[in-house]
Amino acid sequence: MAVNQKQIAEHLGVSKTLVSRVLSGKARQVGITEKTIERVQKAAKEMGYVPNAAALVLKGMPSRTIGVVVYDFKNPFFGALIEGLQAQAHEHDFSLILAGFKQRIPQPSDLAPLHKHSIDGLIILGSDAWAEWCQTFERMPIVRIGHGNVQENSVRIAIDEEDAADQLLQHLAHLSYTNLIFLREDVPAHQLRKQALEQAATRAGFKFRSIMSTREAFEVGLNETKAILNSDVSAEVIVCATDKIAMGALHAMHDMGRWLPVTGFDDIPAADQFLPPITTMRQPYHEMSKLAFQAIIDRRPPGDVLLKGKLVARRSA
Repeated sequence: MAVNQKQIAEHLGVSKTLVSRVLSGKARQVGITEKTIERVQKAAKEMGYVPNAAALVLKGMPSRTIGVVVYDFKNPFFGALIEGLQAQAHEHDFSLILAGFKQRIPQPSDLAPLHKHSIDGLIILGSDAWAEWCQTFERMPIVRIGHGNVQENSVRIAIDEEDAADQLLQHLAHLSYTNLIFLREDVPAHQLRKQALEQAATRAGFKFRSIMSTREAFEVGLNETKAILNSDVSAEVIVCATDKIAMGALHAMHDMGRWLPVTGFDDIPAADQFLPPITTMRQPYHEMSKLAFQAIIDRRPPGDVLLKGKLVARRSA
């Protein structure tokens, strides 16, 4: 059961007005002693007092609540980001309000909770070529973890796709592979990944082919890999836009008893637990979560922040 200011006052034997002034930060203005302030703050913490966000907003104070919009709840990479954001919220004494879209298509009802709770800022998980819905939140700081349009009024924190592509192809070249097929979903982030990889392949002298599917990640890897193995298409390695696609590709190979090297992208928690463990490009999701949260607190101006990934070599390639 939530503890209120009246209960704290009764516990300490002081007035509710005194408790209210201490917890609103106005105690020193009316001459309340430091000893009394510390006593009230200690009791509030021990009793588990949590300020009411609506009451804070009515008083013109920040709600200490941040909205988080997730483009795809089934994406395990976003799950790792949410875990990092929750850790940051706990450290900085904020609350998170979670919202998301069905099939990545925003609807007004999806965003209603964010308007209802008077959030202080917005963190978006996922890339988008142009998200017009963001314009309704332009009065507050916005951070996107992913790629976005330069016209978007947000801080955009994402992996450096060109550097990631170069790292990946350097690894494959070291293994003497020069002919690859890239499997991806029909989403903006994978289109950017495809462009970076194709350019890197041209520079490195690789043969490059891309296959895009409207299926979901695992099914993309499963079905497209079976089609590749059943065709006369030549390829030395299958490069996948995500680890989940790579998992589907490896399942297809197991079912058919035929093997090609496979790489993924993201380094989700299951990547090193899979059989075989997946060679992948690790995204720095702990750093991304920390930077995103700090950008909201600091009200960082809009712009792109590109981070370096790390190639993690395992048994799949």
